[in-house]
Amino acid sequence: MANTSFIPFAIISGFFAALSSVFAKLFSDERTALFHAYLSSLFHIVPEKTSLLITRGICFVLIFGCNSVMWTTFTKALNAAPSSVQVSIVNGAVNFSTSAMLGYVVFDEPLSLKWWLGASFILSGTVLLSQSQKRIEQQTESKKTE
Repeated sequence: MANTSFIPFAIISGFFAALSSVFAKLFSDERTALFHAYLSSLFHIVPEKTSLLITRGICFVLIFGCNSVMWTTFTKALNAAPSSVQVSIVNGAVNFSTSAMLGYVVFDEPLSLKWWLGASFILSGTVLLSQSQKRIEQQTESKKTE
């Protein structure tokens, strides 16, 4: 039976990599200021410029928080996996798809056919590399047993 204990860590890693990118874009995006101005007009708790700085500061901290979780879980996935390529495949697939969904939902970004085609080529190439690595490992194992 294949060792799949790395998969949850790789999935979490890919998700937090995408989430980090969202917070990085929110940190500097004009829509954050517009959304914040709308919320500030409803709730006058702190001056608008001060609370916008606080909001951007929170996004900045969340970038590093998400990256910390991403690297921690990616490292755990690498330690648990029989091959680093397998971790990269799962991580990349989750990162691509989560980035696409979050970009569509949060930033109203279009998901063009070109984007999906490019992501498919990247993942296909990674899968092909994984298959060739498995063949090389099998050949090495068979030579050791002879």
